[in-house]
Amino acid sequence: MTTEEEFFNIKYKKGSLDPKTAQLVFFAACIAIGHEGGARRHLKQARECGATEDEITEAMVYAMRPAAAKVRDLAKVVIAH
Repeated sequence: MTTEEEFFNIKYKKGSLDPKTAQLVFFAACIAIGHEGGARRHLKQARECGATEDEITEAMVYAMRPAAAKVRDLAKVVIAH
């Protein structure tokens, strides 16, 4: 069951994601911004929702990709000049 919610003027339906997926998204977002406490909390909750180690690792890799691409792109610019 979903509920209508609003966050920073963005309307959405809370509950559209299953609990495990929602916790994996929270975990990945926390990893991406370096929020250790949140990452630990949402990792624990993802595991409690049945997330496998493979799913956790995949979420972690997805969190790392944008930062890794940015590092790669900056390195190319710096090395080229």
